[in-house]
Amino acid sequence: MTKQDELKKEVAVANTTAMFQNLALIGALAERHLVDPAKVADWAEFFAQGMENGAGEGTANPEHLQKVAARLRDYARQLVKSVKPPESLE
Repeated sequence: MTKQDELKKEVAVANTTAMFQNLALIGALAERHLVDPAKVADWAEFFAQGMENGAGEGTANPEHLQKVAARLRDYARQLVKSVKPPESLE
């Protein structure tokens, strides 16, 4: 395995870990009725749209903004699928 392959693997592990840490926080806050996961998903979608709408403006790389938007949408989908409301709310 090359050094670049090792770096790619570590970045993938870090990204996946960060996503699940974030989902765990949202889940714990939802359990305490301090946050609505659906609203967090809505905000992620809002920021994704902003990234796409701003792709032609400024100095940011449009390709990078599109990738960020796609990841935000994936995060929103993960929230909707992974974090369900506490049983007392169902």
